[in-house]
Amino acid sequence: MGRIDDAIQTLERMEDRTERTLQLAGLISTLFKIKGVVLVGTGQLAFDSYATTGSENPEVNLAAFAGDLAPRAILEIMRGQLGASGSIDHWTVAGIPVRLQNDTVIVHRDLCRDFTTDHGVLKLLPVEEITADCILAAVHPEPDAGAHARAHQLLINALADVFQMDWAVLHALCHRPDYRVGEELAQMRLAAKREVDAMGVGRDHIGETSALPSIKEAAREESAPAPSPSDEGIDTTRLGSG
Repeated sequence: MGRIDDAIQTLERMEDRTERTLQLAGLISTLFKIKGVVLVGTGQLAFDSYATTGSENPEVNLAAFAGDLAPRAILEIMRGQLGASGSIDHWTVAGIPVRLQNDTVIVHRDLCRDFTTDHGVLKLLPVEEITADCILAAVHPEPDAGAHARAHQLLINALADVFQMDWAVLHALCHRPDYRVGEELAQMRLAAKREVDAMGVGRDHIGETSALPSIKEAAREESAPAPSPSDEGIDTTRLGSG
């Protein structure tokens, strides 16, 4: 049996659908990277990765970060290699919906993080941009409890060192004319800090700008030469190590 078949069967046996979604996103990202296309996780996929939460109906949301999502390549990978059902930008693999889009707006491309899965590296949108969007959605044009809860969880995880938040970038984003939620950021950060302090975890990040060591790793990886045709011949119809 081929390696991708093995991977899909492993995914199908995962009871945790959020974990299955992350692992599937890593697998899809690896297959497209072999074709010269770097993908980035967006939407609920990116939020769940940073917030370490699970969704009732998780899905894989991926957009082109470098390279083009050509229809022929999409069909070859999604239908030909993964055996997915669907067409072009909407698919289902291992019981998980997959949405593909050719591009997405990223203000700070250098702040995308790399998340390692069992099947390859999954690139994620900057958490600073996701957090700023959640804070804006929590108050404009009227209060939204769901968006407030999402922003609160991201701020808690940042203060608890689950990931490194670039506070200077988040501050700048929230003070942009098209956001204007700097005061709301300060209030929500203070509330999150009180909760983190009560739990006895984390440390004070005021004025801190994270080093984001994963960015250097991502740059080295993206500057590496593309796989040769012989490399792709290593059973790229099925993926795995070994």
